[in-house]
Amino acid sequence: MSKRLIIFFVIIFLAFALRIIGLGSRPVGFTWDEAALGYNAYSLLQTGKDEYGVTSPLVFRSFGDYKPGLYVYFTVPSVAIFGLNEFATRLPSAIFGSLLVGLVFVLTRYLFPENESRAHYFAMIVSAFNPWLLNFSRGAWEANLSLLLTVLAATLFIRNTIRNQQNPITNLLPFLFFGLTFWSYQSAKLMTPLVIFSLVIVYLRQIQPKKLITPFILLFVLLLPILINLGSQSGRLKVFSVFSYQRQPADVEEILRQDNTQNKDLIYYVFHSEISDQLKGVFQRYLNHLSPRFLFSEGDWTNTRHGVFRQAYFYYTDLILIAIGLIYLIKTKSRSLALLLLWIVISPIPSALSRDLVSGVRSLSLSVPLCIISGLGLSILVKRKFFFIPVAAVAAFLMVYYAEFYVFHQGFYSGQDWIYPYAPAFNVIKNEYPNYSKIYFTDKLGQPYIFALFYLKFDPAVYQTQATLLQDQSGDVGQVTQFDKFRFGPVFWPSLRGERDALFIGGQYELPEQDLVGIPGLSRISDINYPDGTHALRIVGIKKYE
Repeated sequence: MSKRLIIFFVIIFLAFALRIIGLGSRPVGFTWDEAALGYNAYSLLQTGKDEYGVTSPLVFRSFGDYKPGLYVYFTVPSVAIFGLNEFATRLPSAIFGSLLVGLVFVLTRYLFPENESRAHYFAMIVSAFNPWLLNFSRGAWEANLSLLLTVLAATLFIRNTIRNQQNPITNLLPFLFFGLTFWSYQSAKLMTPLVIFSLVIVYLRQIQPKKLITPFILLFVLLLPILINLGSQSGRLKVFSVFSYQRQPADVEEILRQDNTQNKDLIYYVFHSEISDQLKGVFQRYLNHLSPRFLFSEGDWTNTRHGVFRQAYFYYTDLILIAIGLIYLIKTKSRSLALLLLWIVISPIPSALSRDLVSGVRSLSLSVPLCIISGLGLSILVKRKFFFIPVAAVAAFLMVYYAEFYVFHQGFYSGQDWIYPYAPAFNVIKNEYPNYSKIYFTDKLGQPYIFALFYLKFDPAVYQTQATLLQDQSGDVGQVTQFDKFRFGPVFWPSLRGERDALFIGGQYELPEQDLVGIPGLSRISDINYPDGTHALRIVGIKKYE
C-alpha cells in the first residue's frame, strides 16, 4: 500500500473514531426526530411497515411532518445488528460523516488538479476535525445524509465534465444522487436545485446541453412523487416559512398612526409593506449565517442541539487559513473560486427563508466550501514553518478544548434542547410498567409517545393497530394522545388524584410536592433532573385499593 493511501485511510480512521466513540451517550439526550427515525426503522425491520402500518413508504408521516424516508432505510441494518437504541440510530450519520471526509478529498482533488501542495489531504484533515461536521455526524441528522449525497453528486458532475464523459449511464449518476437528496432532507428541495444551478453556471462552456436532457428527466421523475403530494404534505413547510408570519394588526395601526393616516397609501407600501418587512428579515437571517459570530464565535446561538454551547463551527485558526486560501485563489485566478464562492452564497438561503434567526442544520452545506478553502490555506501555510508551528499549536489546543467541553460540560447546557429526561424516565417506567393499568404522561416535553415506543421497544405490529395522530390545524406537528396503557397530555392533578392503579409522570408544577401528601396508596417513585440539576420530571404511582 502506498504512503498516500495510508495517509488517506489514517485520516478516515481518525474521522470515524471522532464520530463513533461514545456515540450512544454523547450528545447527552435524544431528540424526538431521532426516536422517530429509530423506531420507524425498527418497525420496518419487524413488519415491513412504518408506525402507521404503511408498507415501505418513501415519506414517513411521523408527527405529521412527513419525513423523507432515506435515513430510516439506512438505519434498518444498524438496528438489526445493534438493536433499537441511541447508538444504532445515530450510527448511519457517523458513517455518512466519515464518508464525507473522504469525498471532500476527492472533490478538492478535482477542483485543484494542478495544486502541488496536496490541498486535498489538508481539506480532508480540516473536515475530519471541523466542529460543524462533527456535531451533525454524532446525531441522527437527515441533513448529514443529504450533504453527503450532494457532495457526491457534485463531485461526479465535476469529474464527468472535466473528463468529457461520453457514457450516458455515468452521466446519469450525479443526477441520481441529486435526486436522492430530495428523499433525505426537506431543505434539499431548495438547496439541491441551487447547487445544480451553480455547477451549470461555472462549467457552462464545457457542458453539452443535449447531455443534460436525460439527466434532468431522471431528476424530474425522482422529484415527481414529492410534487404530487406537495399540497397534502406541505404544512410543516408553511409553519417554518418566514412568509407565514405577519405583523400584528396593532403594529400596522401604530405605523399608520405615526404617518398620521388611517389608510395604507403609497408611502406605506413603499416603506412599510408586509413584504418589505419580511424581505428585511430574510436578509438579516441570511447575513447571520455569514457573520463571524455564527462561524467563529458562537455557532447557532438559538439552539444547542445544533452545536456546542458558545463554541463556533470553525476554530479561530480557520479564520487565518480561510483568508490565506481565498488570497491564493484570487491570485491564481482559479475557476474553482467561482464555484466555491457560489456555494457559499447559496448555502444560507434555505435557512434565511425559515422563521429561525439562524440555523446550523439548514445551512450545513456551507461547511464544505469553507473546509476546502481552509484546507487549501493550510496546505500553503505548512510550507512556512515559522508561521505554521504557532498556528498548529493554537489549533491543537482549540481542538482539545472543544473535545473536553463537548464530553464533560455540554450536557449541562444542552440537556433541555436534547430532551434529556425521557431516557431516565423510561428506565424507571420499564420496571413499573407491569404494576399499573394506566400511565399518565405529560406532553410538556413534546411527543412522549415516540419515546414510549422507542425505549419500551413496543411491538410495531400491535402499535400499528392503535396508531392515531391528532393533526394540528395550523399544519404544525400533531400529537398522539394515547395507546396501550398510556395517556399523553397535561397532567392535571386535581382531576387525576382520585385515580387508582395508575402511574403519573409530570413536571413539578403538575405534580406539586404539597399535593402528594396524605393520598392513600401513593408512592414517590422517582424525581428526574436535567444534568444541571434543574427538575425535569416526577414519577409517582397510586396502587389500587386492596
